[in-house]
This record gives sequence, structure tokens and C-alpha cells, in this order.
Amino acid sequence: MPQVTVEVGGRAYRLSCGDGEQEHVIALARRIDKFASQVQGSKSPTNEGRNMLMAALMVADELHDRDERLTALEKEVADLKASGAGGAPDERIAEMETAVAEMLDRAAAQIESATAEIEAVS
Repeated sequence: MPQVTVEVGGRAYRLSCGDGEQEHVIALARRIDKFASQVQGSKSPTNEGRNMLMAALMVADELHDRDERLTALEKEVADLKASGAGGAPDERIAEMETAVAEMLDRAAAQIESATAEIEAVS
């Protein structure tokens, strides 16, 4: 199983990941590090666990906002389907469904990675 070294909050972590997922894991760690840097930059106490929790909450907040956008898109797709002629989805609906599916996949991957990172820190 491949391993990558990522840096979050000024500390290096060696993580295992699936084949071909190395760049994705590194990108996710950079995203978490962005939030960790914001927490550390806010002059909060230097409690690493608490700072990582705050960074995780910021990631979760971002995912929550995307979930709300996703729900709105799903409702729009359902409304378009309901008003469509003969129930056959048109090209726009198919594109929206694809976008919603991709968004769900990315959100799930981000949640899994954030959870794994938090577990690794704990």
C-alpha cells in the first residue's frame, strides 16, 4: 500500500493510501492545513488537539454548506423531472445529475480523509 508524507499544522505525518490516491491525499491534507493555519493564526492556545478539532469543524462547515447546495440542486432536478414531457430527462437534467453525483463523491472522499486525519492525530 502506498504511503505519502503530508504536513498539517507544521507537523509531518506519514499516511497510507490506496494505489493512485497519493496526489488526492496530499491535496486533501493541504486543504486541512489551510484551516489548521487559520486556527493557529488566530492566536488560539497551542493545544494541538483542540486546534485540529477546530480545523476539522471548519472542514465540516464547508461540507455542510456544499450539502445544502447539493440538496437545492437535487430539488431542482426533481422539479425539472416532474415538469418534463413524458418523464424522459432532457440533456440538462442528465448533466445536473452527473454534477450532483460527482459532488457527492467528492464530499464523501473529503469526509473520509478528514476523519482519517483526525484519527491519525488522536
